[in-house]
Amino acid sequence: MNQNTFQAPLVGGVTTSLPQNPQNAAEAVNLRVDEVTKAWTTRVGYEPYRPGQSNWNPFASVGPIYGLHAAQGLANGARQHVLFESDGSLYLAYDATGDLILRELASGRNIPAPTEAGPWFTDTAYGTIITNGVDRPVLVRPWPLGNAAESSSTIEQCIRPFGFPDPPEPPSAYRVNPMDAAALPEGQGGGSTTIWCPAFSSAIADGGRWGLGFSSNTTAAAKNESLYSWSVAFISDTGSESPRSILSSASWQVPATSAGYRHAAALSVPLGPSGTVARKIYRTANYSDDFTSAGDTTLYLVELVRNNEDDLYFDAVRSADLGNPSPVVPTGPLPAPRARYSSLYKGCLFLDGGIDDPYTIYFSAQGLIEQYAADAYLELPSQGGGVTALFNNYASLLVFRENGIDVVQGDYSAGFTVSTISSNIVCKSPKSIQAVPGLGVVFLAQDGVYVITGGLQGGAVQDAINLTEAQDDIIRRITPDCFGKAVSAYSAKEREYHVYFPVDGNDRPNLGLVLHLDRLNQVDGGLSPWTVREGFPVGDITTTANGTLIFGHNTGDEAGAGDEYEKGLFAISRRRQLGMKVVADTLVDGDPPTSKWRSAWNSFGDAQMQKQVSYVTLWLITSGDPTVTVRHYKDFKLTPVEERAYKAQPPDSADLPVFDTALLDAVTYQTSRLVPLRVSTAQMSCAWFSFEIETTEDIVLLGYEVTWTTKGTKVIHGKRA
Repeated sequence: MNQNTFQAPLVGGVTTSLPQNPQNAAEAVNLRVDEVTKAWTTRVGYEPYRPGQSNWNPFASVGPIYGLHAAQGLANGARQHVLFESDGSLYLAYDATGDLILRELASGRNIPAPTEAGPWFTDTAYGTIITNGVDRPVLVRPWPLGNAAESSSTIEQCIRPFGFPDPPEPPSAYRVNPMDAAALPEGQGGGSTTIWCPAFSSAIADGGRWGLGFSSNTTAAAKNESLYSWSVAFISDTGSESPRSILSSASWQVPATSAGYRHAAALSVPLGPSGTVARKIYRTANYSDDFTSAGDTTLYLVELVRNNEDDLYFDAVRSADLGNPSPVVPTGPLPAPRARYSSLYKGCLFLDGGIDDPYTIYFSAQGLIEQYAADAYLELPSQGGGVTALFNNYASLLVFRENGIDVVQGDYSAGFTVSTISSNIVCKSPKSIQAVPGLGVVFLAQDGVYVITGGLQGGAVQDAINLTEAQDDIIRRITPDCFGKAVSAYSAKEREYHVYFPVDGNDRPNLGLVLHLDRLNQVDGGLSPWTVREGFPVGDITTTANGTLIFGHNTGDEAGAGDEYEKGLFAISRRRQLGMKVVADTLVDGDPPTSKWRSAWNSFGDAQMQKQVSYVTLWLITSGDPTVTVRHYKDFKLTPVEERAYKAQPPDSADLPVFDTALLDAVTYQTSRLVPLRVSTAQMSCAWFSFEIETTEDIVLLGYEVTWTTKGTKVIHGKRA
């Protein structure tokens, strides 16, 4: 009898829409791309980030991890540090001492609600800025810390509040007390100073260049007045300048008996907050009515005090020698103390206004990330809704909003402008946004995973494309109010974009979608580049310097869970195990994940014709003795017609030797072998056919063949109402 054969030499990823390309899958779970064949391999799993302990230390008491970031201090992973948040505390996973230890950087921080995203991390040259929309932003720079004992005592120096909360207290100017020239006094006391500077050359060489105020009266009765004001500003370790303090003034009159002497004014200078490395002292010229600059309180730079320790400064700089005027537009305190998002763009640090100011974004001076001018902000139109994320994409800054996406362009000197690139794409999953090389900015929106491609310079066109139109059934499973809990990462090592989100009513991520970049060149041929991850308890996810994906457990020691439950940080690897478990006070490998590939529903070209499918041949690569379960279905039924277990061994020859069970001198191991696994699927007739392969062992699935016949029988007419 003549039989028909359908061949799929290379199978694709998951699609849920109908009709389906028969080379794709209705389900593709826990698979990754094999580097050699570009087929699907089951070599996926996760294991503890730092294995080897007999328990979950140092994570024994760590609960759900909802914020995770691996910051790179130098290239290639040198000075890499891992930060995470759990139960309202910010931790550093510190492993420079050999053993992994935890150091608590801050406690009492906001715990996000089930509908809110975790903290936001932005790396800068000065450290990592962490924002969460409630607590004041902090700047973390945890290197170096030394050994375990040293790190314990110095950890508090690795974190400080970001930005300047208020202007400094004004410097206290001591009253100047001119004395009789004949007495030649020198000293201080009673809240005043008498420090004189000779104004004639016979006293000291070049002495006339120093000292404030008049050196003599024009008449014995007039007593000329000297009037000065001072202000101070702090300089942080980011090079940024704080707002200036209010003015502090001192005045004195010169009696006729003090002729020939100018004076030095003494100031008590306030010390700055943590992170202050210098202080700037500004002063006016003499603005008394007795001088040419009467009433002019313009401030000029007097001195840069290059420490945050000295609290007494003597000012003897004459007005003619003052430095540059202070900025015309004054610097203000941090304009967004409850910022939710931050991003570096064109050398400026952008902050959103937070929940209290959702339609404004602020930007710092170029290269000075804590220095914000009073007019350095952009007002967004209210119809776009509040800001939901900021993301730097090369020549533009993307502003994700409740009702669309805006883009910021320009620079600090020429000015920044805002325009809209979409008014119908809604992204409420800020931690799903990733830059994927060669593709664009990928993110999870309310109706799918999108990519923004192109740019707005040089004639390029920026466009937003839905990448999951054929996976819509998966997107619809996301818990509606919990889009904010979605987390993602891109791994250059694996060439994969991972996004995990809560589905089916859960309030934390329990399902993942993986975009395989090595499959993107096959999209034009109809092959899907997506697979699903199940059994990975991801709370938040990031990548290390070498591209390894690490995640924080989404339950951990919740409600005092015992040692039998996993806790802490884990790495997604190619080892077939789902974490580890404690057995007899020893960590042992967890169960292997279940990998599954279910074919699309195939009508073989005509859904009206009844077919008799006789065989499915699976093309597998294996070097061992794995067992696979094969099921086949008919006409969209959920119950399989048949389910059988098979060994992935050649059907018409002797079994391949199994590694670790055969003598090396009796067998020569070379490369893995392509094995055709032929399965009988006699099931009478059907209009649509699907089969499924499931295993917990190591195989590579390339493609399949289906052999079928038809007698020309068509589907019967529909049932009458």
